[in-house]
Amino acid sequence: MNAFKFTYMTVGASLLLASCAKEEVSEPGFGTGGKLIRFNTSLPEVISRAESVGKEDIQNFHVTAFNPADPKLADTNGNLREFIKDELVEKDENNGVYNSGNCLWPESGHEEDELTFFAYYPARNTGTTLENTSTVSGGVANFNYTVNNFRVAANITDQVDFIAAYTTGSMAENMFSGINLEFNHKLSKIEVMAKSMHKSCKIEIAGIRIGCIHNQGIYNFKAEEGAGDWTIDQNQEKANVEYVYREGDKIIALDNTVAEVSIMGGPEGAGNYAILLPEKYDGWDFSNDNTNSSEGMYISVLLRILDKTPGGNDKQQYPYFDNSQGLNAMNIQRVYLAVDNTGTITDNPGQLYKGADGTYYTNAARTREYRLPQGSVVKEFGWASLPVSADWQPGHSYCYTLDYTSGVGVHGPDVTGNVSPKAGDPIISDRVGVSVSVNDWQGLNGTTTSVIGVPGS
Repeated sequence: MNAFKFTYMTVGASLLLASCAKEEVSEPGFGTGGKLIRFNTSLPEVISRAESVGKEDIQNFHVTAFNPADPKLADTNGNLREFIKDELVEKDENNGVYNSGNCLWPESGHEEDELTFFAYYPARNTGTTLENTSTVSGGVANFNYTVNNFRVAANITDQVDFIAAYTTGSMAENMFSGINLEFNHKLSKIEVMAKSMHKSCKIEIAGIRIGCIHNQGIYNFKAEEGAGDWTIDQNQEKANVEYVYREGDKIIALDNTVAEVSIMGGPEGAGNYAILLPEKYDGWDFSNDNTNSSEGMYISVLLRILDKTPGGNDKQQYPYFDNSQGLNAMNIQRVYLAVDNTGTITDNPGQLYKGADGTYYTNAARTREYRLPQGSVVKEFGWASLPVSADWQPGHSYCYTLDYTSGVGVHGPDVTGNVSPKAGDPIISDRVGVSVSVNDWQGLNGTTTSVIGVPGS
């Protein structure tokens, strides 16, 4: 079996998505009683179609504050209660600053008290909880403040960014200037591109899957600038995230083209991203563990391969259409999509299901027949996989480029049974070159290159 070749590149600051945005400046002013806390925000700009947060998107955020110097907030066991507890702070469109009627400075005599602020955006997903087990001794706090059960969505287009900030301030120092919150991205952003210069094959792509990753964790706020980290239960069952193209999305065609294109979906192939928990992963050892019992990470692409040789007449080579080559063709997970003559997914309710008589249905029970719109055809796609190792860091954007010039990978671990093709068997050829570029949203200096070893190579 041919080996995959991987190149890992770290891209320097000149290729960053953007630089830090200017801070929004508050105007001097007072709330009722002259004790209203005003907030200003900053965040590196991000320009993309993905559901990532840019500065202008922050219309509100949640903030918690602690005052270790106030003995009324500490119980007899030294537990430290919140001074402000998970308060929703909203942007004032008149002056661009953020405030809440419940965010007030301490009472008279505590003007010098240094408050500690933790903030996050957007609102927590259903099921997440906040936990405070902070303690204080002699006025010195040990902060332990977490967002529990944070989960990323299985559908890539439903995923959202998560940003957080930490700072300190007092009424004496910040009453007029406001509290400046410098938010940072706390998730990792993943993009997948593809290209092919194969002269004999045309490849059409209709989906992407990132397999065997952790999708739930605990975010730990830290009392350090730009800090905060994740705790992930390594015993937690791993999951897949994916996006199968749907109505209005353009099928991506690779037909002896040099330039790489995004394959994450969207009209006319517009860029999209997965936004995932930072984590380190080993790749799927497809040669020695074809069923992936060790849960190694892999990328699968939903594609079809057409014969472009003279006389090939665009005959479908993959997914295999019959068992004539001694292959269990029907063992492959197939997806059927209706596509019009412009290559766009038509107005259907999603993936189709094929009946024994060749009729297509809109439900797995095959009781609701699908009537194909005029000018459309049903195209058949199958998954092609390859192992990928990773060490994703928070606030970094990773771009994987798949070179399909010499092959499209292997059958994924979803293929079951011991009849060929089996999981881990090559699809026509298994040679896929993969380069990975890394951008840091906050700023990255220097350029390094290394090679990622592939299990079984």
